[in-house]
Amino acid sequence: MKLHYRLYTKIAFTVLFLFIALAGVLLYTTSKTSERYSLEITQRVNRDIALHAAEDMPLFENDAVNQPALKELAHHVMFINPIVEVYLLDLQGNILSHALPHGTVEMNAVAMQPLLQFLDKSAELPIFGDDPRNPGEQAVFSISPVMSNGVPAGYLYTVLNGGSGKGLRESLQDSYNLRAGAQTIIASLFVAVVIGLLIFSVLTKRLQHLLATVRNYREGSYEGRMEVVGRTPPRDELDELGTAIYDMSLRIESQIQALEDVDHTRRELIANVSHDLRTPLASMQGYIETLIVKGEDLSDEQRRQFLGVAHKHSKRLNELVSELFELSKLESSSTEPKWEKFPLMELVHDTVQEFSLRGNERDIDITAQCPDSSATVVADIAMIQRVLDNLLDNAMRHTPRGGSIRLTIRREDERVRIEVKDTGRGISSHDIPHIFDRFYRPDTEPASESEGHGLGLAIVKRILELHRSTVDVYSEPDRGTAFVFWLPQHRLPV
Repeated sequence: MKLHYRLYTKIAFTVLFLFIALAGVLLYTTSKTSERYSLEITQRVNRDIALHAAEDMPLFENDAVNQPALKELAHHVMFINPIVEVYLLDLQGNILSHALPHGTVEMNAVAMQPLLQFLDKSAELPIFGDDPRNPGEQAVFSISPVMSNGVPAGYLYTVLNGGSGKGLRESLQDSYNLRAGAQTIIASLFVAVVIGLLIFSVLTKRLQHLLATVRNYREGSYEGRMEVVGRTPPRDELDELGTAIYDMSLRIESQIQALEDVDHTRRELIANVSHDLRTPLASMQGYIETLIVKGEDLSDEQRRQFLGVAHKHSKRLNELVSELFELSKLESSSTEPKWEKFPLMELVHDTVQEFSLRGNERDIDITAQCPDSSATVVADIAMIQRVLDNLLDNAMRHTPRGGSIRLTIRREDERVRIEVKDTGRGISSHDIPHIFDRFYRPDTEPASESEGHGLGLAIVKRILELHRSTVDVYSEPDRGTAFVFWLPQHRLPV
């Protein structure tokens, strides 16, 4: 909750600050724009006032300023519009005369550039000129050339919002209409802030629900699935966040389950390894202790027999440790096949020849069949030889005397199919899903056939996984078993 409130408070204060800043900018901009618009209207409406005034009165007489005419003109103009001030300028902008009280005019000349710009009818209004009564300040104006004897003698310069006009504008700032407009803007922004905060409150409730769900999930036992599920398709980012959280919870649960499975497998592995190591070690220890204690009382034949059994168990122990090390190395992420292209039939013939001697001793016929002896594969030759060795060794242990083992190689599209089939007693459908597990041996397997360690087929499966391949098992009771896998012919797997 605290996190939600902190987030909501931050959003609220941010929105409030933004609206206050917006209100200030809006009021300032509106005020300045309205003032400038008012001055533009004033200048546009009174654009020709100086022209008409200059036409009505002869402001120059005998090349001198006609002061009575200027005062009368100023009186009439200011009677009609009290905020207008009238000045008579020469052609350089110097003030020749005016009808204002003595001492109120503080400038002797005005800049001519704005005046000449005003005389250009295409100029954009408002244009600001010097205010003679307020040095450094600008005011809108009207100007018209004044003629004397048919030639320009000066300018009639009328300031439209001079000193008196400035005071009038300042007094209008406290007017009811301006106050009402400002209050309307502030009230509208206040209502917008309130509505915005209510909307943010509604939106953050969904975020609060997500937060509560994640917190409960974090503080719980990770049992069961989270209830947060985003809409499909998602309406907004919060729906996407809900979906992401839900997917994350499923992944966490899957990883936890995988860790539990790994831990369970590890416990079983330790138990199996302990059992398989304990048996040969115990046998070796027993026979060696017998040789030590009763060595002088045993005959040479008994000593050789005891040493032979101890050697057999030591050999079995060495094979078990070697297979464990090999499987562990294969399952490490750093092990990758060394890809090369080679003729598969040569490797098969070498492997069959190696097992033929053992097969002859047990009257088991081992043959290889390949309709196309030139078939090549892309694989790690040492690993594939290990696969063939393990499959043939497994077939030898489960094939009775007088049986047969056949290796068949056949091209299939871009792959080569390898099959190792024996005529043993087969594997039950109950045991087939488990034969590639470490240390797995069927309960019905005769003791004479239990010389293996239950790691050979696990090594086969892992090697083929590294080759992006699989191994399939086909078996019928009392009719034998076939192991089938595939290897690529011409290109490396990706």
